[in-house]
Amino acid sequence: MLLILLTLVLFLTILFLPPVGFFSGMLTPAPTAVALIRWGLPNALLVPGCSVLIGSLVLYLLNISDFIPYLLALMGVGALIGYGLRSRWSIEKVVGLSSLVLIGAAALVLVFVLAEAKGDLFGRIEQEMHAAISTALKQFWGESPESQELESKLAEVVPMMVQTMPGMFVSCALGISWLNLLISRRYCRMASIELCTPEKLALWKTPEFIVWFAIAGGLMALVPVGDLRVAGINLLIVMGSIYFLQGLAIMAFFFERWRLPFFVKGILYALLFVQQFASMATAVLGLFDIWFDFRKLTRKQA
Repeated sequence: MLLILLTLVLFLTILFLPPVGFFSGMLTPAPTAVALIRWGLPNALLVPGCSVLIGSLVLYLLNISDFIPYLLALMGVGALIGYGLRSRWSIEKVVGLSSLVLIGAAALVLVFVLAEAKGDLFGRIEQEMHAAISTALKQFWGESPESQELESKLAEVVPMMVQTMPGMFVSCALGISWLNLLISRRYCRMASIELCTPEKLALWKTPEFIVWFAIAGGLMALVPVGDLRVAGINLLIVMGSIYFLQGLAIMAFFFERWRLPFFVKGILYALLFVQQFASMATAVLGLFDIWFDFRKLTRKQA
């Protein structure tokens, strides 16, 4: 019952406590993953099943039933992470398949929205973003000249923001899956459960062949053809996120080697996420690990 309540509270914070709720809402799959790890199938299905039923009823009563597919998708992420860890899947398989659940759900919603928008989906999103920016600026600064100038500058970047939304969403899906994987593995260690995937996250690295996708994205982004360039930028965003996760694994490896206190590691991790230059440096670190092998993993395997 506690896991069901926690699931509903985490999900509802997304709707009622923005933007803070976005970060806590990312943990919505964790209770389902913990249930799968602890009880296995079919007993653990009680947690996501009751969460979906009660959550759907609450959303319907609040007249925001459009969010039910997102709740279903997050339950699917938690179920796959829990089942994958219990089945000792590789880290790539757990994160990849659970991310595909979110991406697939978003694609289905996109199909329905696209049909409703009669093919002009991106134009509709741009209009809504312009309206949201205008409303927010008027609330904070009123009708001042500074507000109008800032609005015009932000309006210039809205088209690019809309065009890069696919890459940003895939990156968010990867981040949500990775974060819930971390929490689930921590639960495995705390509960001394040996069923979970034994692979250490601090030793994880991406398959070397995917560097070609990063190279392809960079080349496509340089091509002066609109659609191809946008596709390249989106691919670079996704690959940057993957190598950022590898960079985090490298940092975790050295944090463990240096035996840093928990609060120091917390501050450094927060800096890597919040500070833009630190985030980019972490992604570059992950990319260059292909050639420099900072953790000497190849030597250890040999």
